[in-house]
Amino acid sequence: MGAMANARGFAADNRIRVFVSHARADMGFADQLGAFLHNAGFQPLLDRYESGGVGWEERLGRLIEDADALVLVLTTESANADLCVWEVEEAQRLGKRVVLVLPAPLHGAARELAGLNTVYFYSDPSIANSGFYDGQRRLESALRSVERLHAAAVAPQTAPQDSGRDARRAEAQARKEERKLRKAEQRELERQIRRVTAPRFPLLRVLFLGAVAASVVGVIVKPELLTQARASWASVTTAAEAITAEDPPYSPMDVSVQEYAPERPLYAGRNGANVRDYPLTTGELILEAPARTPMRVTGRRMVQGQWWFRVALEDGRVGFVREDVVTFSAPPVAQVIAGVTDIAPTVGVNAGRAGAKVRVAPRRNARVIVRVPAAAQMQATGKIREGEHWWLRVTLADGRTGYVREDVVTAESRSALSL
Repeated sequence: MGAMANARGFAADNRIRVFVSHARADMGFADQLGAFLHNAGFQPLLDRYESGGVGWEERLGRLIEDADALVLVLTTESANADLCVWEVEEAQRLGKRVVLVLPAPLHGAARELAGLNTVYFYSDPSIANSGFYDGQRRLESALRSVERLHAAAVAPQTAPQDSGRDARRAEAQARKEERKLRKAEQRELERQIRRVTAPRFPLLRVLFLGAVAASVVGVIVKPELLTQARASWASVTTAAEAITAEDPPYSPMDVSVQEYAPERPLYAGRNGANVRDYPLTTGELILEAPARTPMRVTGRRMVQGQWWFRVALEDGRVGFVREDVVTFSAPPVAQVIAGVTDIAPTVGVNAGRAGAKVRVAPRRNARVIVRVPAAAQMQATGKIREGEHWWLRVTLADGRTGYVREDVVTAESRSALSL
């Protein structure tokens, strides 16, 4: 992402310039979006808040003016900010294409943002074409329309029916080339896997046994050859050990990847992540990593339009995870809240039948650290009254702390705490 640190530092070319506007808290998602746009052939422009004495209105206005399109990353924290509305109005005033990107469900947004082209990067069965993969495709399609408008502006004027026909042909050819590329990637990856895992014909072993048989026949026909056979037996034995040695087992390190080491650590997403032994969903499952499990990235490979990261787990194993089930955003941590009454000694509590959401603060609208399953064990270390409910400060099995409301733990747990 170093090439995107200075929005005005790109070399001039014909690529569409896309300003990715985001809040500070959404920088990790914006970095991934910028990397995707860069790989798709666009020029992503990101604001790194290094104003150098320039006011925010002048800085952002310059970025919007330089860009051909505005992609606004919209979250619950930033949806009602006056700055978002100002950026959209400024982009529309300058005739720029505006696309809203939602990385997570959005509850409430400024009225001025309603009706804009929206791309949903999270999965929702009630929303067609939602999800990380479809979101990428929809975002690219929306920006390609800007690209076609620019191309039409500089191309010689042709009849409307001719230009429409040419555009349809170009789109069909692009889709065809994309399908061919994905199939080629799939075949190459499967070929690599077969090469290291498929049983091999033991040609060297057959040749060795044939040589031994020929030597025996020669000794029987000519006894004087026995002395020579004994002299060469030691070297033959050494060769036999090398030939009959078992092939090394398959390892995820056998898959060729692009060297890649991000600046920030990678974590399993909020729903966890499946780690597999090679970058396909048919790969053998190594680990069902719980939510927010840390992983160290050692490389990556593009397969069927999505990145697969090669990761090193804390226990030393190596595997692959798909980009849409992981995040570079650091997991939230519990806040220090005044007025919490300590529970000493600590009391063991269990999550109820529906599980429990562990939050950063004793409030219903506080960020969720993790959702633990039903009957999950926690240690209650403190309690505080907020409104009509008690909130418990708990410590999870992995050492993380947070707050759960008393009505999401079992009745036995509440009795043990005398709530």
